[in-house]
Amino acid sequence: MLVKILLIVALLALTSLVYWWWQSRQGAVREVERAGALTSEQIGAQRGYYATFVQFSTPMCSKCPGTARLLQQVAGEQDHVAHVEVDASVRLDLARDLSIMRTPTTLVLDGDGTIVARMDGAPTAEQARAALATVRSEGTEYTI
Repeated sequence: MLVKILLIVALLALTSLVYWWWQSRQGAVREVERAGALTSEQIGAQRGYYATFVQFSTPMCSKCPGTARLLQQVAGEQDHVAHVEVDASVRLDLARDLSIMRTPTTLVLDGDGTIVARMDGAPTAEQARAALATVRSEGTEYTI
């Protein structure tokens, strides 16, 4: 009986540890280096002059609408920052090229369209602002 209780306690501890690790990765900002840039045509909307949040979503994603609202709010806090939502089920080719394995996944582009950060999962406002802080260049594709 004592062995069963210890086994259950160990299993619960392991499960808790795995859950904590998974939650700590949600929305975490990772700087990335990628050759090339994404154009407005590839993402299906005009990029921001300074930066762009490119959010990959799917129709069945429960966290995607909340993430979209949050990113629109953070984008609205600065001039020349755009939020673009891409349906990964429609743009499967682009999702594959960018290794999008789950939704929501958000890429942060600088003004030139180069990916400078990536957030897998639903970020917090602070994480979105931190990702935006990784942008270090001025853009080129600005239109009025």
